[in-house]
Amino acid sequence: MFEFANFLLLALFAAAAVDLVRGWRAAGSLLPALADLWSRPHLLFSSRAESLRLRAGAAVFCVGLAAYEVSVVFCNSMARENWSWVQGVLSPILEWAAFLCFGAKILLGTRYTWAELVVGGALYFIGRWTYFNSQNIWWIGIVVAVMAAKDLPLRRPLRAYLISGGAAMAVVLVLHFAGIVAPDLTSERMGLLRGTYGYGHPNTFGGLVFGLLLAYALLRAGRVRWADCAAAAAVGIFLMVGPASRTAALCSLALAVGLAVCRLRAGRPVPRLWPAGCAAFAVAEAALSYLLPLLVIKVGPWNNDIGPAWLARLDSLLTCRISLTWMAYRLLDVRIAGQAFDWPTVDNSFAFALFQFGPVVAALLLVLMAAALWGLARSGRRVEVCCLLILLLYAYMECQPFHLTTNPTALLLCGAFFAQRPEQWPRVE
Repeated sequence: MFEFANFLLLALFAAAAVDLVRGWRAAGSLLPALADLWSRPHLLFSSRAESLRLRAGAAVFCVGLAAYEVSVVFCNSMARENWSWVQGVLSPILEWAAFLCFGAKILLGTRYTWAELVVGGALYFIGRWTYFNSQNIWWIGIVVAVMAAKDLPLRRPLRAYLISGGAAMAVVLVLHFAGIVAPDLTSERMGLLRGTYGYGHPNTFGGLVFGLLLAYALLRAGRVRWADCAAAAAVGIFLMVGPASRTAALCSLALAVGLAVCRLRAGRPVPRLWPAGCAAFAVAEAALSYLLPLLVIKVGPWNNDIGPAWLARLDSLLTCRISLTWMAYRLLDVRIAGQAFDWPTVDNSFAFALFQFGPVVAALLLVLMAAALWGLARSGRRVEVCCLLILLLYAYMECQPFHLTTNPTALLLCGAFFAQRPEQWPRVE
């Protein structure tokens, strides 16, 4: 995918050059051409067949999301241990299909002003730069998918995401309970047996289910029913009892409560301080992620032997998330453009981003998340705000939100990614 990342960047530069030549010829002068390009949305390379290209771009994006979902949900299950072609043949085909679809939508099926192209292109350059250092393919995948979601109603893409991901998971579950894929694979935590359901780890399965639940909740943004709240609660109970994936389970239950609040508040005006409060929540959670580990005082040989006492109890409640970040502070260097490391020593997305992608990306992610929460809250989009807030809670305990398969809410960041006004941001309905 390094070649794809470079190609997309060069293609964006080439599109800007073609824009400039065409605009200059049409205006007859450079400054009027630049002023027009800066503020007028237009397709790249050519304005021909605009309606057809926009419709095709929306369809291609749905195909890309579906291919991406199947490549992760099926090809990264334990089916890869049964059949070599799953990772050797099918996975590369699906990944290339997804990235080529996203690239085609970005280059040929999306309108941009130069203001949007400059901001989005600069952020993509940073994302590509850190991808080269981190070598995390899921990172470049989520960046490109967010770019490709520009100006699209999200209902059809989310539906494609949910159907393809759900179908792929159903296949894995059938194979698992049929005794074909990892039939006896379980995990143990403090004497508790945890089901993996055909995946390598209970939290992997929990994260995939949580991502599908978020997609379902977003699809109900127009009208939340009590049945939707009950469904989210049922998923949370199952995740707590079956795989015992505690973070995914608790966040699913919290989502059920959040959807109930959205149902009760439907049609009522947004409180005046609500947008600022939502943005402040992201900043406060990031601050806790980075600062709490600094208070750790090591008093023993194990991760939970720390002081002060209240922090040790909190760390135990969070299954050593604080002390793991404390350990990462001592074992890993912070590099400006990130780094590759094996198994992450941090299961906190804020700290994980700091080490894997670097402080620049960590800061940009926080700004984008805060801006998205502020804009969505100001627009009265309660369900989208609820899903983002719950995702932030999940991100405190896991680093899976950098996988699009666990984090469909990333598509909501598209408008902020291109510095659009909130009323221009993609909507579900």
